[in-house]
Amino acid sequence: MKFQTISLTLTNLSLLVKAVTWKFHVVSIMEPSYRIGLKYENKIVNMQSQTFPVFTTSIDSGSSKTYKYVVLDNNGRVVSEEGFERNYTDEVATINEVYNSVEIKSLPQVYKSLFKNGTNNYKDYEDNQIYTVYAKCDENAYQYLKYNPFINHLKNDSEADCNVTFVTKTNIYQRTGKLQLIGFDSRRYKKLSWKIKLDKKVLGRKTIKFRGGANDPTLMRDKISTELYKAVGVPTYSSAYARVMINNDIYGLYSIVDSVNGKWIASIVHGDDDAHTGTSYKTYAGASLKYLGEGQKSYVGIGSYELDEVDPTDKEANGDDWYRLVHFTKLFQDWNTTFGNDQSFAAVEALEKFFNLESLLRQMVIESLTFAYDNFWANSGNFALYYNPEQNKYQIIPYDFDGTFYGSMGSERFKKYYNEDINNCINWADVSRKDKDTYFISSLFKHDLIKNRYNEIMKETVNKLFNVDSISPLIDSLSTLIEEDVEWNSGLIDKLDSSITGYVNHFTLENFKGNTNFKMVDYNPKLNYNDANFGIKKWIQLRGNQCKKYVKNVTFMTTKQVDPTSNKLVATKSEYIPVVTKSKNISSVNKTNITPIVIKTTETPVVNKTTNSSVAVKTNISPVIVRSSNPKIVKTNNPKVTVKKNSPQIIFKTINTPVVTKITNKSIISKSVNEAKIIKTINTSILNRTTTIRVPIVSINKAKSTTSVINRIKKHATTTYQIKKSTNTSQVRKPTTTNQIRKPTTTSQVRKPTTTSQVRKSTTTNQIRKPTTTSQVRKPTTTNQVRKPTTTNQIRKPTTTNQVRKPTTINQVKKPTIKAINNIKISNVAGRCGPKYGRCQKSTECCSKFGYCGKTNEFCKFGCLKAFGACL
Repeated sequence: MKFQTISLTLTNLSLLVKAVTWKFHVVSIMEPSYRIGLKYENKIVNMQSQTFPVFTTSIDSGSSKTYKYVVLDNNGRVVSEEGFERNYTDEVATINEVYNSVEIKSLPQVYKSLFKNGTNNYKDYEDNQIYTVYAKCDENAYQYLKYNPFINHLKNDSEADCNVTFVTKTNIYQRTGKLQLIGFDSRRYKKLSWKIKLDKKVLGRKTIKFRGGANDPTLMRDKISTELYKAVGVPTYSSAYARVMINNDIYGLYSIVDSVNGKWIASIVHGDDDAHTGTSYKTYAGASLKYLGEGQKSYVGIGSYELDEVDPTDKEANGDDWYRLVHFTKLFQDWNTTFGNDQSFAAVEALEKFFNLESLLRQMVIESLTFAYDNFWANSGNFALYYNPEQNKYQIIPYDFDGTFYGSMGSERFKKYYNEDINNCINWADVSRKDKDTYFISSLFKHDLIKNRYNEIMKETVNKLFNVDSISPLIDSLSTLIEEDVEWNSGLIDKLDSSITGYVNHFTLENFKGNTNFKMVDYNPKLNYNDANFGIKKWIQLRGNQCKKYVKNVTFMTTKQVDPTSNKLVATKSEYIPVVTKSKNISSVNKTNITPIVIKTTETPVVNKTTNSSVAVKTNISPVIVRSSNPKIVKTNNPKVTVKKNSPQIIFKTINTPVVTKITNKSIISKSVNEAKIIKTINTSILNRTTTIRVPIVSINKAKSTTSVINRIKKHATTTYQIKKSTNTSQVRKPTTTNQIRKPTTTSQVRKPTTTSQVRKSTTTNQIRKPTTTSQVRKPTTTNQVRKPTTTNQIRKPTTTNQVRKPTTINQVKKPTIKAINNIKISNVAGRCGPKYGRCQKSTECCSKFGYCGKTNEFCKFGCLKAFGACL
């Protein structure tokens, strides 16, 4: 039995000097029918409780310095006692003490926070202590909640009035409040999760959530995830631990977390308790952020969005609560339409005018590393879409991270051999969303600059943060803090009210110790509903090493410029300007090793313009550097950089640089206004090959806000620019009519058409490409675009009829008629089921424990929801 001493209060200095009276304060974790006693020199002293669960007493000091606490029944008999002795010292009389207190280690900070991150009144929870919360609630209302987490297969959102005692190591807060259930899947467990809305603030908060973590053997996956997001500067809720007791039910150890509401946003995002906050929306699985038309009906109907906070002063919304969601999805669609094929900085700038891209990319890196299967990237849910009126931008805020550090759990939503493919660090969720919908992510990653920024963040994070050495101190300190409470918690589930239904896990202290480290928790259906295929440290080790290999194989686009005052390379603004020439006599380009380009500058550079040649340069070659506001122009017929006499110059040293060129009568002209630019011209041999040209141009614009993705793409570096050797760019495909179906060269590389996750639906005619369309011949202007014809993801069997279906079947697809079976409606969302949606649309399909319809064992066996589909 374990008790936690909360504080030792001495009222004045005279007591400290005399030290003849000892005072004790202890928090009980037993139900109210038991009392606490102090055992000192083999005598039992009854302790009194004016505010449950805190018991106090004072004694005169004797010859012994040791004591312990015991549990007493109503007759004063000892029913349990601590298994160790406590020592009273002079220090105890002078401080507020917490026995077994632990300093929780912090993680390395990779990036500073993008937002204000708290106020004096609203600070993070102190995570080096375990809070204690006791709620005495209206019994009837409380029973209605705990016995009925769902009503007619929908969430029971009723409330129970409570008197709440919240105990910290130094204070006791007494409040009244409303008790509610939270979560969706968490309602299926016997250890329920709760939320309390208080009449007055506690630690700056009126709303506090208590997450049960019933599926987690370690009770720390959510906590570690929150710390990782903070370490890369992404705003998310604060968390700590608390013991939770409601009436006579001892629920055990919980994670205590913030509610992502207006008060939280005002403090964490705006840094002002009284800040003007905008409208926000909560999301559930399937929130694709696609534009569904004007008005709220289409968005409400799919069941993936929920209005959370409303800004009544939003004049643009004009009283329409759903305006901000519709507005954002329309803005993003228009951006994607306008800039979908634009690789310039202007495209990224246009997106960042209305969306906080940098915050999302950092969030996505953590989601990939932790394999957050139930969040934004993989499941398009568990995030808030917030309109920030201060910045006039939208942003995404993540929450609920209990589905992390597990890997795929064998789910068909993820690739089978995901942990063996280094590219899984960026394509891990390609097939995990509903209908494999990657609309939002794919729209972002079509832009090399955005993908490059993601890769840069991934590289910084795996090198500085996501490794066993960096995260172990946090894990170990959390383990020390909660270990005894975990042992206490593990025996409570069977003592909880037997009338509370739900899944049960009997995770042990041994499971806790092993799974926080490198051991898995095997599946044992007789004892547990859940398992854990990876220990937390094991997952960090595997995934961290996997993604380190990934970033080592990534070519980074980094632009640099010499600062005229310090003569150091600094970040600058760049553009990729496409120059298109006609193609004929296409032949292969010989592979050539690329050597470093050394750039030296003094003062004002001179711009040279060629009149008889245009140069096509492979896009992985170093960008040209410009530093001038009024450069002098010198015309020449010789494709070399020449300078006017006595003028400072830029010297380009180039060795064995691969170039494709064609003589034309047109020169490459920069389209930027009021900015001098240099286009690098190289003396090369001529090949009978031209193509779309992307010439990197660097201007002298000052760097914008550090929160911009554009400015974060550019880094400080030395004056030697090292470029990785290209191995794939030598392959150029001939634009023949047979290129519609690429012939596979390795049968093991062809995806099986029998797996529905790999065969694209034929409900849109865009999937059947016409052989005469030139867009089918990929332009070899960037290394990402020129691919070997044996690339596995691009090869499809030409003889497989499942891969190319007749578009005439489109008219045969009928919208299912919504009918009720056994008073349970048929889901109106294809592929989804459960209390929120209803029965699977196909009677032969099973409804999995995660609310998806299917026919495999994953859907039809353990955890299958019988009320919403067939089960084996």
